[in-house]
Amino acid sequence: MSTGKVTLGSPVTALYGVGEEAAKKLARLEISTVFDLISFIPRRYNDWSDVTSIECCEEGREISFLGTVTTAPVRKGFKKQSPVAFYVSDGTGRIELSYFNAPYIIDKFMVGDKIFVHGTVSYYGVHAQIVNPFCEKAASTDELRLVRPVYHLTAGITSNMINKWAMTALKLVKDQIPDIIPESLRTSENLCSAAEAYEWVHAPSSLSEAAEGRRRIAFEELILLGIGMKYFMATGGPDEVAPIVIPTSKLSPESANRWKTVIGNLGFNLTGDQKKAIADIQHDLMGSKPMNRLVQGDVGSGKTAVAILTMAMAAIMGKQSVLLAPTSVLAKQHYDSACALLKNSDINVALLLGKTKASLKKEIKTQLREGEASVIIGTHAVLTDDVQFNDLSLVIADEQHRFGVKQREKLLISRDGSDGINAVHNLVMTATPIPRTLAMVIYGDMATSVIREKPAGRKEIQTHFLPYTDGQDIYNVLLAKLRKNEQAYIVCPRIDDDSEVVAPDEFYFDDLLESVNEKPEAVSVKTMKKRLDDHGISSQYETAVLYGSMKESAKLEVMERFLSGEIKILISTTVIEVGVNNPNATMMMIMNAERFGLSTLHQLRGRIGRGDKQSYCVLCSDSKTEQALSRMKLMCECSDGFELAGKDLELRGPGDFFGTRQHGIPTLRAANLFTDAPLAKVACDEVNKLFERGGKEASDLMGNIGTMFRLRFADKMGTL
Repeated sequence: MSTGKVTLGSPVTALYGVGEEAAKKLARLEISTVFDLISFIPRRYNDWSDVTSIECCEEGREISFLGTVTTAPVRKGFKKQSPVAFYVSDGTGRIELSYFNAPYIIDKFMVGDKIFVHGTVSYYGVHAQIVNPFCEKAASTDELRLVRPVYHLTAGITSNMINKWAMTALKLVKDQIPDIIPESLRTSENLCSAAEAYEWVHAPSSLSEAAEGRRRIAFEELILLGIGMKYFMATGGPDEVAPIVIPTSKLSPESANRWKTVIGNLGFNLTGDQKKAIADIQHDLMGSKPMNRLVQGDVGSGKTAVAILTMAMAAIMGKQSVLLAPTSVLAKQHYDSACALLKNSDINVALLLGKTKASLKKEIKTQLREGEASVIIGTHAVLTDDVQFNDLSLVIADEQHRFGVKQREKLLISRDGSDGINAVHNLVMTATPIPRTLAMVIYGDMATSVIREKPAGRKEIQTHFLPYTDGQDIYNVLLAKLRKNEQAYIVCPRIDDDSEVVAPDEFYFDDLLESVNEKPEAVSVKTMKKRLDDHGISSQYETAVLYGSMKESAKLEVMERFLSGEIKILISTTVIEVGVNNPNATMMMIMNAERFGLSTLHQLRGRIGRGDKQSYCVLCSDSKTEQALSRMKLMCECSDGFELAGKDLELRGPGDFFGTRQHGIPTLRAANLFTDAPLAKVACDEVNKLFERGGKEASDLMGNIGTMFRLRFADKMGTL
C-alpha cells in the first residue's frame, strides 16, 4: 500500500484497506485506479427511508423500524449451526430477529440498545420474525444512511466494501476531479458540481439526489466519449492529406477490364444499398481528404463484398489496402472470399496471421514492403512494427470496436519505410446497427453508409423459443436438420463447468437475483458435447467444439472442417458471433439465451440463413424472469437488426453499448448510449461551440477533458 499522495490516477492499493488480493478482485470489475473506483456507479439503490412500526408486520413485507433490544441474543439450540435470536420492541409490538451463521451477533447487541432494523417479515406459527435482517445501533434515523447503494459485484467483493473504499477515496481526491462541463451547460441543465455528483451517487440522502449525481456523471461520460474520441484519438489535423486512390479521369482499358473481371466473379447482383455504399466510398477515394467512413450493415447484408470490392478498386489503381479482422477464423474466411472474387484480375492477395509460419511471414512482409501484394488481410499480426508497406492507402476494420484504438492508429498513419508519414483512408465495417445521433458521438465526424437490404434469394430465418436447456425436443429438432445433410451450431455461454461464464451480457439478470445460485445454471460447451455423446448423436454425426482459448491452428482446423461439411455439429462459445459464413449451416441453437443481449443473439442468428435453404434459430432458456421472456419474444417476432439494437440499448440501461469486456471501448457506468443520445449531442455541441470561440475557458476545458479522457477511457482502449 502506497504512503505517498493519493491522486485520481493512483492504483487502488494506495487506499487504506485495499490490499493486493482485493485489487485483483476489483480488476475483474475494471477497477484499477482510484478514479475507476469513484466512477464505479451503483447499479441500483435500496431505499429504506420509509420507517414504520412493528405493528405493521405482514407476511412477506419488507419493513424498516427503530426499536429497543428487550432480550439478550442467544443461540437457539445446542448445535453449532443453530441460529442466534433476540427480541426487539418499539412500543407497538415486538418481533424476533433470527440470524443464521452469525455467532458475532451474541456480542454485538445488549438489552436496552436502541437499534435500526430492516428486513422481510415471515411467520413460524403465529410468531413474527425477521431472518438475517440488517441491524445497526441507532437512536434515530438521522444517524443512518437509509438509501444504500448496490453495486455490480464479483466473488469476494461486497457492496459495503466498494462503498467504503469509494468514500475513503472521495475524501482524498474529490477536490482533484476536473470540471469538464462548460458553465453555460451547467447552468442550462441545472447540474451539480463534479465533487457533489460523485458523493451523491455513492452516499445519497435520497433517490432523487442519487439520480442528480448520476445525471451529471452521464453528461461527463458522453462528453468524454464524443469529444475525446474526436480530439484525443485523432490521427491528424484538418490539413491532413491522403493519396488520391481513384483518379477523376477515365479508367484505362486495362484497368476497366480488370474491374469487369472482378464484377464478373461476383456471381450475384449487388443490392441497391451495396451499390450506394460503393459509390460513397468511390467518391471519398477520389479526393485527397482522408476518407473516414462507417458502413453499417445488418447481419447477412453483404458488407464483406463491399469491403473486397473497395480493396479491388485500390489494387487496380496500384495502391495497397489492409482488411483487419478480429479473429484468425474470420480473417481466413475473408481471405478465401477475396481470392475467389479477385481471381484472374492480376491482384495478389496476402494473409497475415499471428500463427503464420515464420518463413512464410517473412516472405509476406517482403511482398508488402515491395508492393507485390496489394490486398492484405490479417489480424493483429498486421499491426506489428516490423510490417512495412510500399503504398498503403486504405485501411478497412471489420468490427472495428474489437480493436484497441491505439493499435489501429498504427495503420491510419502509414509506415512506408521512409522518414515521412502519410495519412491513410479509413473504412469501418460494423454489423452493430447504431442510431445516427449515437454514431456521431461514438465515431465523431465519420460519414455513414447503411446497408439494410439482404441479397436476393435468402429466406427469413424462423426463430423459436424453448423454455428449457435440456429436453428431447432439443435433440429431435437438431436431428431433423442433420438428416437432411445440413449442419448446425450450438452456442453455449461457458467453456466448461469450472470456467467463468463468457456470455457478455450477464447483467440482464433480474436485479433481485442477488445470488449466483438463484440464476439458471449455465450450460457449458463440454457439457453439451457430453449430452450429444450420451444421446448417440455424436456417433452418427461428426461433432466438434470451438472456443476462444483454443490454439489458433486448432480453431482454424475446426472451422475449415466445418465449412467443408465434414463436421456436422459445431458446439461453440460466442467466438463464432462475427462473420462466419457457412451456407449449409441451417440450425442455430443458443443455450441459456437469457445470458445474451438482443444484439448478440441477433449476431449469432446471423450465422445461419446464408444460403437458399430454410434456417431455424432456437433460443433455449430455463429463466422465468419477465425481462428474459420479453426479450425471447422480441427475438422471435423481429428480424430487423436496427430495431433490435434500439431495444437492446433501451433495455441495457447504463452500460457498454458494444457488449462488454471484449471490445475496445470500455463500459459506460452512468450514461445510456441509446436513451441519452440526444443529451450527448447537446453536450458535445456545447463543448465544440466553446472550442470554436476559444479563450481561457476553452483552453482550460480542453485540458480538463484530456485529463479525464486519459483517466476514464484512453488507457483502456489499446489493450485488447
